[in-house]
Amino acid sequence: MQHQPYASSAVGSSDALLRATAGSSGLSRRAVLRFGALFSAGLALSACSGQSSAGSSVGSSASASASSADARRVFRFAQGAAPLGLDPALFPVASTYQVTAQVLQTLLVANHYTGDPEVQDSLCSEWTVSDDRLVHTFVLREAHFSNGSALSADAVVQNFQRWQALATGEGTAALAVPAQPLFAWGFGVPKPGSSDPSAVEPAPVQASPSGATTPSASVSPSASASASPSASASVSETATPSASASASASASVSETATPSASASASASDVAHPGEKKGAQKSDSAQSSVVQSFLPLVSSVVAKGNSVVVTLSRPSLAFPRILTQQAFGIIDPSLFGADQKLTGNPVGTGAFRVESFEAGTVRLLKNTHFDGQAPELDEIQISTLTSSDKRYFALMEGHIDACDQVNSSDLGQLARDGYQTPGRDPFSLVYLGLNTAHPVLKNISVRRAISHAVDRGALRQYYPQGTSDAQTLISPSFRIKADDAKDYTDRNQDMARSLLATAGYDNQVIECYYPADVSLPWMDTPQKVYSEMVASLIEVGLNIKPVPLPWSEYLSKSREVSSERGITLAGFYGMYRDPYAFFGPVLAPLIAEHQVRSLITNAPSDMTTGLTKKSSDVPSSGGANSNVRISATPSPQPSYSPDSLSPEEEASASTSPSPSASPSPSPTAVAVAPSPRFTEILEAIRTADSADSVDSQRELYAKVVSQLGQFMPAVPLLNVTSKVAVSREVQGYQTEQNAIELFGKLRKS
Repeated sequence: MQHQPYASSAVGSSDALLRATAGSSGLSRRAVLRFGALFSAGLALSACSGQSSAGSSVGSSASASASSADARRVFRFAQGAAPLGLDPALFPVASTYQVTAQVLQTLLVANHYTGDPEVQDSLCSEWTVSDDRLVHTFVLREAHFSNGSALSADAVVQNFQRWQALATGEGTAALAVPAQPLFAWGFGVPKPGSSDPSAVEPAPVQASPSGATTPSASVSPSASASASPSASASVSETATPSASASASASASVSETATPSASASASASDVAHPGEKKGAQKSDSAQSSVVQSFLPLVSSVVAKGNSVVVTLSRPSLAFPRILTQQAFGIIDPSLFGADQKLTGNPVGTGAFRVESFEAGTVRLLKNTHFDGQAPELDEIQISTLTSSDKRYFALMEGHIDACDQVNSSDLGQLARDGYQTPGRDPFSLVYLGLNTAHPVLKNISVRRAISHAVDRGALRQYYPQGTSDAQTLISPSFRIKADDAKDYTDRNQDMARSLLATAGYDNQVIECYYPADVSLPWMDTPQKVYSEMVASLIEVGLNIKPVPLPWSEYLSKSREVSSERGITLAGFYGMYRDPYAFFGPVLAPLIAEHQVRSLITNAPSDMTTGLTKKSSDVPSSGGANSNVRISATPSPQPSYSPDSLSPEEEASASTSPSPSASPSPSPTAVAVAPSPRFTEILEAIRTADSADSVDSQRELYAKVVSQLGQFMPAVPLLNVTSKVAVSREVQGYQTEQNAIELFGKLRKS
């Protein structure tokens, strides 16, 4: 019998029950809700067992289910959000990772206590780093995929090729967030000779009080083809680290190399930009130099049973990045021509995917697993989007553990002998601000939103241990942020003054938030949104709610678009490095630049819709292309000038129309200039190349300050969460990243 999620028919029946019961009994609202959830759970479980609800009791159904589970050593886990897909590279969220963590292994794993990368329980028997910190060598241990095929260095290289293709592909760049720091343009080494930072700045568009937008000065499309021929690099199997990052490297890439993002322009166009047919040399094109980057990962080479990865600069984040589930190694036979998976992922982990249907995943023991065999025979991971449903499913024995326990349930669970281990607040809830939005382009508006939010009011919807977030990273990194309060303290008067400075006059700003879902960083999205938006409305902002079903939320919140204004979002840090927090927040900005580098005649105005090319994601080229990935830097189009200073923005805007209210209008305030986005990325690169974690703290303090000034997002809360585990389960160990392994669990 395959375990199924609670049926929609049961939900409908419980809704009818609620309507009939509410207001006619002495039950509290929560008691009514819980009764309905229990009723729903009973119906669904009856349907799962093939019996009618009238023909069996909840108790007998639970006993039968428990007996069957004990006989086969089945562990049943419920989470609050359905995995929308099982490809961790394209669905980098906890609901997907919780599944793939049981199936896929990574080159390195994070130490449970320190987060440091290590080889124990990884795919490597040895990991070494060169003295210059540029060459990482991974010696693979003997391992087999669950389909019986042997792990090889070539297979690992093909996985690297795939990650590059997804991170630089027009249709996938905005989704492949974890791979962006390795392959996208902003995290590697800037190419000498392309030093004009204005070439890749977000184009500011001032929102006038009428709602019309005034685009900044555009740049001739010919500028996008003016990349220097030195913007390519040659990396061979014998290339030294210095060669991979050499400024004088010639343009030589093997025929089997995976195309990079620079494939959007032909080689001849790059080598001879002035000879491109139909190109017009305008003054703006001649005065602007295209900025291009070597990716952080310059080459990946298979040598025997070893994989040699060469970086363009030293990076403390690189090995830590590889510990997250997005970089679980998958059998390359599943890679399609578009680099998307043609089936469920096949890995080398302790379990394999047996079925994935309707939000429920069934995992069976991997008989080809080369490590210590798990005691469990089967894992069932189902989806219950309500904390009440998860609570009653656990109490009635339908599941063995569940995520995101409601704080009000902790006392009763403890009295009944259930385990309720907690996770560290290694997380962030934030408001993502789309700098492509015609209103949010203005730095004064972004800072006004930050000063308007009432973080204290939001904490009521989170477990004890949740704290206000003043920066975009976890406080566990111990990075000083002396000026953080200057940008995050609640100050409604300051918020109103900043809106006056921006010339804001009731323009609509859409706010996306997830609906019909329960997440580790937000158990009740609707309540959190309602509380949050109330504080924005108080200062005069016109917010349009856009609730999105979970199936649409991820793609909509990350797409390159000027329509989305604000996104209520969050995540748990997937690895112990500051970039684990910077990356998801900055990903929309980086993806926008990346996507635009792949689009023919990309418009200079960021509010203009995109024109997609016929090509999609580059292919890995098959089994014979696994000796290296492309090291060609991606030329970036100079499609926009530098951001306007706040003073320029204020002068360009029209003063707000007189208010009909007798209260005086807020007084405009002077706003300190914001750093350029390219400056922030440069500061991140500098900090990441530090020689130790201790020495980088001061450098990252500068980054934190710059991000506070630039305000690409508004930090809200650092959240903790709880797990509830049955008395019969031993060995459950929570993880800081909210992704737990079940292979070592035992059931009594």
